[in-house]
Amino acid sequence: MTVSEYIFNFLREKGTDTVFMVSGSSAMWLTDALCRNEKLQAICNHHEQAAVMSADIRARLTGTLGAALVTIGPGATNAITGVAQAFTDSSAVMVVSGQVNSRLLKYEEDTGIRQHGTQSLNLKPVVSPITKYFAAVMDPSDIRYHMERAYYEAMNGRKGPVWIDVPVDIQNKQIPEEMKGFTPPAQTYETVDAAQIAARLAKCKKPLILAGGGAEQADITALSHQLHIPVVTSRMGIGCICSDDPYFVGRPGSNGQRAAHFAIQQADLLLILGCRLSVSTIGYYPDRFAGNAYKIQVDVDQKELDKHDVPVDCHIRTTVSAFVSAVSTLPAADSDEWVAHCQAMREKYPVVLPEYRDAKPLNSYYFTQLLSNEAPEGAVITVDTGSVCNVVSQTWNLKKDQRYFISGGLSCMGFWAGSIGCMHKPVLALSGDGSVSMNIQEFATLAYNHLPVKLFVYQNNGYLLIRHNQHNYMNDRFLGVGPESGLKTPDFCRVAAAYDIPSVRITAEDDIPAKIRQVLVMDGPVVCEVMLEQFGPLAPRIASRVMPDGSLKAAEYDDLAPFLEKDEKGE
Repeated sequence: MTVSEYIFNFLREKGTDTVFMVSGSSAMWLTDALCRNEKLQAICNHHEQAAVMSADIRARLTGTLGAALVTIGPGATNAITGVAQAFTDSSAVMVVSGQVNSRLLKYEEDTGIRQHGTQSLNLKPVVSPITKYFAAVMDPSDIRYHMERAYYEAMNGRKGPVWIDVPVDIQNKQIPEEMKGFTPPAQTYETVDAAQIAARLAKCKKPLILAGGGAEQADITALSHQLHIPVVTSRMGIGCICSDDPYFVGRPGSNGQRAAHFAIQQADLLLILGCRLSVSTIGYYPDRFAGNAYKIQVDVDQKELDKHDVPVDCHIRTTVSAFVSAVSTLPAADSDEWVAHCQAMREKYPVVLPEYRDAKPLNSYYFTQLLSNEAPEGAVITVDTGSVCNVVSQTWNLKKDQRYFISGGLSCMGFWAGSIGCMHKPVLALSGDGSVSMNIQEFATLAYNHLPVKLFVYQNNGYLLIRHNQHNYMNDRFLGVGPESGLKTPDFCRVAAAYDIPSVRITAEDDIPAKIRQVLVMDGPVVCEVMLEQFGPLAPRIASRVMPDGSLKAAEYDDLAPFLEKDEKGE
């Protein structure tokens, strides 16, 4: 068995079913081994970034190791954005790359010379900071250790990407019968003191769960019902609980929901489960975030627990699943009035306002609400970055068995292309016109593989979020946000036609629900271009107030713009 054959046999044995790839001459033996592996499916992307994004979503969707195959030099560097995204979003992805001859790579490593082989680049100093494990395979006898170590690192603790770099002369070498393996270290998580949690629950009247991406594998819904604790979710944690659940309150953030912000500031106990308390989640005054609450934070990453932005009273380094298991049989909190209050706030402060339905061109919030209404249970929702991520994350009503994926920490434009990783599962990919353009070559991948991805292009003639920023802070000095400032996006229906993908266009004058249903029942991939307001609202949002002297001062966390009257704080 060759090194290349071993790599792909190992991946299949660990549950990987698909490898996303862009071929290249320095990955020739790797590519051939994948071609001959009848148990793995290869999906040929048109850009390495999209291949890694597809592997990322495949990993999140299936709970297995996602895999991408790329070639030397620019093939590897093209993959870096996808890897950085997987690193920030804790996604278990393995990148396997072809590399220059091992002798030339060794010379580059030893001397620090810029380059000693054609297209070659010493990847270790480049990708090590954004991977949990990197290895250049210089000896065939080491491949078992590297693969076992990489798999362990990717799948355990806080998940993340790993990278195996294989010189072209090593790829086709035979492996020895006896090879050294990797012995996983013992896991050292803290024990949850259930009695302490019970004592806190007994004292509180307004408990609240803040669930993040690290909580998605735990049963947050069952926990909230058992303990009578309402739930708010970060952007990465949106998939933790359905929107129609009686304990769901909302989603906080820089573009959030008022009820969620009010609930956080009114709570007297906050369970922070698998949420890293990012700046976009906690606002401009972290020391006053949930200022009335005793805060308990549960996370597997000690570095996240060591942060001091938000004063946390109790840190527990363990998995959210272990925490849920430890406390799920505790007596429920005395919180019926609080639960009812949270639901009343949610009903009182909707995101989609009545006047949005009359906007022409279409208002993005109103359209998203209609699309959400029509989306089937069990669908995968992938959401690109920018204004679309804000609007959809504020508006989307998550239904039973729907999965919701974003590029959270890195916020990558072009993330829609990761929808390819869902393979033949129905997908609604929501992206802005600018973000679609970042990976528009993947229309070919959708068409060739006849994937059931319904791509909804939010067409607002450029970059809506940056347009707002330049309007608010640059006195309407616009650059690179639309046709009037140097940026032009295409007619996406015509682009779709070039790839033999059917398309539909939706405008304010259409029967919008009917048009959406038309798209959803069509076979295979569809591009749906939705003509939206060029300068539509983005609200509610954390914003600043203009002070009497003309200066700007960030508003309090529960004082979202458009600002309410002073005495109205959800009480």
